[in-house]
Amino acid sequence: MKVWAKTTVEEKITRDLLYEYGSITSEEEFVATLQDVCEQMDIPTPVATRVNFNHFVMFNNTRFKPRDFVEYVDFDMLELEAVPDKKEQRR
Repeated sequence: MKVWAKTTVEEKITRDLLYEYGSITSEEEFVATLQDVCEQMDIPTPVATRVNFNHFVMFNNTRFKPRDFVEYVDFDMLELEAVPDKKEQRR
């Protein structure tokens, strides 16, 4: 599976990353993936809650606003969206 991470300012994408991961079946795996994504994008890691994990599992996306970060960020939103593999879509 892949996750598309993007930061936006006034609804314009300022950074994005397509990150490949194994699977996310627990909050720990979600947080580890989030940390890897943020490290590769060179941005601080937000405080992830159970709500973020549940949104990602149930709706294939989750969003973080500047208030979810301990450090200052230069964007309005960080969004993570699961991108299904093409092989899985055809089945």
